[in-house]
Amino acid sequence: MRKFSANYIFDGRGNFLKNAILILDDDNSVVELIDTKGKLREENNLEFYNGIITPGFINAHCHLELSHLKHYIEQKTKLPVFLQKVLELKITEENNQINAIKNADELMQQEGIVAVGDISNTDKSFEIKSKSHIKYHTFIELVGPDKNTIDNIIEFATNLKQKAEQFNIKNNYVPHATYSVSEKLLKFITDDAYKTNSIISIHNQETASENQMFIEAKGELIYALKKINPFYANFKPTYFNSLPSTLVHLPKCNKTMMVHNTYTTPKDIHWVNDYTKYAYWCLCPNSNLFIEGKLPDINIFTDEKVCIGTDSLASNTNLSILEEIKTINNNFTEIPLSKILTWATYNGAEALDLQFKLGSFEKGKQPGVNLIENINFDNMRLKNESIVKKLL
Repeated sequence: MRKFSANYIFDGRGNFLKNAILILDDDNSVVELIDTKGKLREENNLEFYNGIITPGFINAHCHLELSHLKHYIEQKTKLPVFLQKVLELKITEENNQINAIKNADELMQQEGIVAVGDISNTDKSFEIKSKSHIKYHTFIELVGPDKNTIDNIIEFATNLKQKAEQFNIKNNYVPHATYSVSEKLLKFITDDAYKTNSIISIHNQETASENQMFIEAKGELIYALKKINPFYANFKPTYFNSLPSTLVHLPKCNKTMMVHNTYTTPKDIHWVNDYTKYAYWCLCPNSNLFIEGKLPDINIFTDEKVCIGTDSLASNTNLSILEEIKTINNNFTEIPLSKILTWATYNGAEALDLQFKLGSFEKGKQPGVNLIENINFDNMRLKNESIVKKLL
């Protein structure tokens, strides 16, 4: 049995408890979180730390298999150019993938990340995931704007799913993005999601020209996509933003995680909440800055279920949830640290259906234990020098 205390313990559910005591049993399950009301009492074998103790972080969106692309793509290219670069480099750098994936997995463990929602287009990451201390939920990503190619896409995805299951990896099918999946393929994903009660994840409104593409079939994104696939020459506008245009083809009763949301509007959020009660908004701020040089207006999401991701090392300099928290903390000073930490812990666990095991210090859970050091306690904010240490 171990007993932890710190200046503050964050419980995962939005509360800072001053000088609280966290008790774990020998299999690292929570026995009790004691609110001392700030009056720390003497306890045998109590470990006291300067900083904030939190549950392990949840990285709700990552592309582990793109880890070999670190430093290969210039920053602020905008999404259309970024997509072209990824497709080119995926082929030329494939031999380095396995070592890069292994290193990235170890890096996330060091950063106090205990679970990851990971996108897979290949089986390159499966063996490493199966041996990792991180709990992975693998999203098998389907891409195919042309309905005539659906049979080949489904056959490939089915084989990939079978390989994931051979490694005992939890997985399900998801669409890549609003602009890259045909209605017929969306129906296949939706039908499977209804049968399996699975989680939907979709890249959403990552660039301004994504909405422009759906409203008027113009802009940088569709121009780039026409170079990649001639199908897009026949793309018809819906005259609505990309999110409502696509979400109507996805299930209402499954958890649905919109990822990036850089150009999402309050009107989009209102529409989504009318459509489904199971929406999660995954923010990857450092990736947004890397690709677009722009952050979402995170203030519009503060009443929503938000979680946090890192995206990939192709579009980020690190796979650190703490660094994502810092970016939000520094750019949106009106959002309390307690809310951002909830996004990084409990909300992420809930989005990945792991809330009964991870995300908060509640009895019986095994959420991991992180320590954030170098805190500005006067206003409960992080510093640029803040670091995370994995205690358990």
